[in-house]
Amino acid sequence: MKKVIAGALALSLFATVVSCKKEAKTETSVTTDSLATGMSKDSTATPKTDSATTASPSSPTVAGTGNVITKNEGKYPHDVKLFEDKSITDRLKKLVGTQYADMEKFFNVESPIVSENGIYKVMGCKQHDCPGFATYIYYDSKNDNFNVSIDKNGKFTDFAEKGKITVTETLKGK
Repeated sequence: MKKVIAGALALSLFATVVSCKKEAKTETSVTTDSLATGMSKDSTATPKTDSATTASPSSPTVAGTGNVITKNEGKYPHDVKLFEDKSITDRLKKLVGTQYADMEKFFNVESPIVSENGIYKVMGCKQHDCPGFATYIYYDSKNDNFNVSIDKNGKFTDFAEKGKITVTETLKGK
């Protein structure tokens, strides 16, 4: 009986330590995001503004706009400063409108960027409440198209920039 109690206590302590480490990382990311946003805008504003201005007609825009996503497969959105890339955030703000603030605020627990056949998936959710608020961002690099799906307690709201992206079950499960 003592072994069971000791095991439960150790598991509880381990869960608390892991949870605290995640919270510390989140607090750091908020601080880093606000500081790095200013630096990022100054250092790369011209190329990103140009690509956002000519989003539809030119094919170099596809590579320019998707760079932070397409060039960072396997990395975490926070590590590549996804929400600091003005060309992407401007498009996402336009796409999801008033829900953008909550989407960014609750993008705490992240999955690495994954892809399949030129379709990229970025996922993030609210810390300690992933079923309560989760965001799935899909990017079709071939058609330079974003789709966002926001799940609030099982109720999905879908947003399509230039049309619905067909996402395979395999990519959804990654």
